[in-house]
Amino acid sequence: MGSSSVLKNATAIIGMGTKVVTNKDPRITSLQVQLHACHNAIKAAGIDKRQIGGVFTCRAPMGFTALQWNMRIVQELKIVPNLSTEITAHGAGVLATLSYAAMAVQAGVVDYAICCSGCTGPLWVDMIRVNASIESDLQFEAPYGVTTPALYAQWAQRYMYEFDVKPEELAIIAVENRKWALRHPDAAMKDKGEITVEDVLNSKMLASPIRMLDSSTWYRGGIGSAVVITRADKARPEQRPVYISGFGSATTHEWLTDRMHLSGVEPAMTPNLTTTGAKTAADYAYAMAGLTPKDIDIVETSVPFTFANMMALEDLGFCKKGEGKYFVRDGGISYEDGLPFNTNGGYLSFGQPPHGMHMAVEAIEQLRGQARGKQVKNPRRALTHFHGGPLATHAVMILSNEEGL
Repeated sequence: MGSSSVLKNATAIIGMGTKVVTNKDPRITSLQVQLHACHNAIKAAGIDKRQIGGVFTCRAPMGFTALQWNMRIVQELKIVPNLSTEITAHGAGVLATLSYAAMAVQAGVVDYAICCSGCTGPLWVDMIRVNASIESDLQFEAPYGVTTPALYAQWAQRYMYEFDVKPEELAIIAVENRKWALRHPDAAMKDKGEITVEDVLNSKMLASPIRMLDSSTWYRGGIGSAVVITRADKARPEQRPVYISGFGSATTHEWLTDRMHLSGVEPAMTPNLTTTGAKTAADYAYAMAGLTPKDIDIVETSVPFTFANMMALEDLGFCKKGEGKYFVRDGGISYEDGLPFNTNGGYLSFGQPPHGMHMAVEAIEQLRGQARGKQVKNPRRALTHFHGGPLATHAVMILSNEEGL
């Protein structure tokens, strides 16, 4: 890791756009939802679209398969960027687009870059089948009819066994996430009411030890998101800039059955199922920002199960490995007075729109004092963590609402 002085707060998010679609709205494609978000972000930034020099997208969304997805965006925006690509690293690639954009504008290659993602796949295809086919090895996993919860359940079993984690301790995470979702107008579970630990423990078993309420819910529709990034010295106060303080990424494997073949490969977190690449990604982000977990006011993560949320709290440094159960049990993420964690409800209760950037959007809105749900009081720094595959790829970014922080 190089000096934090090069990239820390050198770039800023100056425009943001979002388009929310539910199953009650007229169906639109994943391309359309991203284009809506892009136009809104460019307008919010107060620039002309012809000033966009870089376009960074995630991989092609589900339900609209197309090679070179970035070219679809460029074509429809009718712009001529001199730098454009898609970042294909499962869900982590969504957040990584911001990292690539930050490096491009800081280096002076472009003045303005736009990053976009979004998917309305649930309106068009069977997401349960499609997602499992993407996350499983076609030779050693998919032939057995594996489901996504079954892949993650292997991580959960090992983690719970090794650290003696009880289902009721994991359930607390679902309970606290739901409280945030009830205050957010776009959350999938906003009208479902609070849940209790007993509700989680009595919900349907999907793949032992993962139950229905231990799991994310698919967002009934989709969300398109886009951000415009420029150098900090070009940001204007009226754009309400949010500065990129640090970021890091790590990819440790592709398929679950490959996970145990990493011995001697660094940084590989060793061949185990209890520590993920989120630790490496977070270490890079903290080093670049010159910060520690104690400096963070808000945490947003895209992991889709309660056990993975507990592992993320450990890997991101908010408690030691194996002590997540104590952290959670002692009120560490309490809605009332704990660490603000998944402040829109997270994947568990806000929902999981495929290819969604909404957890980063939530962090940006919180730092701007514009949260659509419950506003955290005077936040200064937020950490957001995106992951993809069966805990295969990870990206972490630290954001700040003050350039000097």
